[in-house]
Amino acid sequence: MKFLLLGISLLAAGAAAQDAHAQRSDEHRYSAFRGYAQVTTGDLTIPAGTTTSGSVMAFRGDLNIYGNVDGAATAILGDVIVHEGGSVRGGAVALGGHVRNDGGSILGVIKDIGPTHNRSTVSFGGRPRTTLGSLFSAVVWLVVLLLIGTFVLFYMRDHFKHAVEVITNETGRSLLTGVIGGLASIPALIALVVAMAITIIGIIFIPIGVTAFLIAISGIAILGFLAVAQVTGIAIAGKREAETPAGQELQYLYTGILAFSALWIIAAAFTWFPILGSILRVLAFSVTFVAVATGFGAVILSWWRTRAKKNAAVAV
Repeated sequence: MKFLLLGISLLAAGAAAQDAHAQRSDEHRYSAFRGYAQVTTGDLTIPAGTTTSGSVMAFRGDLNIYGNVDGAATAILGDVIVHEGGSVRGGAVALGGHVRNDGGSILGVIKDIGPTHNRSTVSFGGRPRTTLGSLFSAVVWLVVLLLIGTFVLFYMRDHFKHAVEVITNETGRSLLTGVIGGLASIPALIALVVAMAITIIGIIFIPIGVTAFLIAISGIAILGFLAVAQVTGIAIAGKREAETPAGQELQYLYTGILAFSALWIIAAAFTWFPILGSILRVLAFSVTFVAVATGFGAVILSWWRTRAKKNAAVAV
């Protein structure tokens, strides 16, 4: 009888030890997922209009996000798909799948690893570029430049003509001056902030001073770009008869603006083809950068020379 009781006790102790070991194994298995708000085997959907506080994970399934995830979105052996209206604020990772942004917003690291791909990028929460949206932006910028160019041609005629003359006669010097002037604007802005921070009243007006400085730099850049567009329009259109000199200058300006805008419109039209679209955008940006830098330098040179002539006239 004693041996029977002893055997039963040993069996009970063994079963209890086995249950404790299994419990510890389960706790160890799921301890890595304690930071996740949801972990699901198979497909997981975050409905529209809902917010999940914490990270979510789908194992052997797709993670479809229509709502908001305040954390990381992870799919193992599946895809992470952020649909229109959905947002992820913690990055998206797909191991054995892809991360697809179908009109949503992802803030953080985007990483997907598979047999044929390995991508790692950083997203700042912007929505994916669409062909229609890119075309709309390019056309809006075209209209804005045409309106600003018309205003400059009629109300800032003297400054505009001086910049055009400098670009026509000293293109290389204008480009070099523009690059140097653009680089010098950064320490100039820092010096302005430091100078205003010396006094308490100056500290209060730092935002106004910085805003005024940036507006002035942007104004010089736009004026210079329009001057380059004018020269480009003359080169493209050649000498044409017009009813008035102002009308002829307006034709040249519009032709140049359309020439530069055409690069961006063509690049926008190929947004659906990522590789070619990216190449065209780089080309459009490079050409525009050279134009802006050249015009920026031309405006600086024309202003400096006009100022020197005025000082000489005053001295005489």
